[in-house]
Amino acid sequence: MDNAIGVGKMGMMYEGFMPNGTLLAIKRLFDYRLFKRQFLLETTILCKYRHKNIIPLLGFCIEGKERLLTYAYMSNGRLSKWLNPLESEVIRLKWHDRVNIALGIARGLSWLHHICDLCVVHLNISSECILLDENFEPKISNFGEAKFMNPDTEDHLGRMFKANDGKKDVYDFGSVLFELITGKTYNELSHSYDTSNICGDPLSFYNVIDKSLSGEGLENEVCTLLKIACECVKALPNQRPTMLEVYNNISNLRKGRDGSSDDSYMLRELELASSITKDETIEF
Repeated sequence: MDNAIGVGKMGMMYEGFMPNGTLLAIKRLFDYRLFKRQFLLETTILCKYRHKNIIPLLGFCIEGKERLLTYAYMSNGRLSKWLNPLESEVIRLKWHDRVNIALGIARGLSWLHHICDLCVVHLNISSECILLDENFEPKISNFGEAKFMNPDTEDHLGRMFKANDGKKDVYDFGSVLFELITGKTYNELSHSYDTSNICGDPLSFYNVIDKSLSGEGLENEVCTLLKIACECVKALPNQRPTMLEVYNNISNLRKGRDGSSDDSYMLRELELASSITKDETIEF
């Protein structure tokens, strides 16, 4: 079909629009029986919560064998497209945008892990599931593998929480940071380079840095973000930071550059979280 804009594991994505001309992204599942759990997770999580760094779910449809999910349209598409463009494409992400994207993903994951009442772990973070709006604000999507962080009970979808689930998100986020810096994920780098040397001595990263960032006088900031990435991908989960710690570190990096930060905003949300009722929705 002419309005097909992509294909994923669960189904085809189509472009649609409202009568007022507002663009939509509509996912049509391949087989409702195979993706029953994923569909339920997407609707459970995205209908309940709204956050500036989580893809907005505008509606869904269940009719016979058809399963449709309708999202806000993200005009700049997947982050992976910008980090790994086709040879025929001349696109470039500026360093400022890369830091803001990293901060936004970390903000969204911190909110999911530490603030929303179900405490959600995503378990599938990659540049493929990060969508960018017209201002390059990142939106986390694809919640079909998510779990709820309840250490005492099995959730109503039959998914048991494990203590290190949250640290899986931290590792995956670290891999996305490597991709933002070098154009390659941590696993891709490990096939070609001694990643232990990069993490042991971040100054040795110059031969793997994205060439579009070279010569911009950003070495200190790139090195700082690389150190944060190395902390995230440590082999033992209990050695990795929490997503809130990661968010604060990246926020401090941006604060050091332009004197602004949303740390205080995050802290206020953490203080408020304990007083929020189960059915309330919060944003920051």
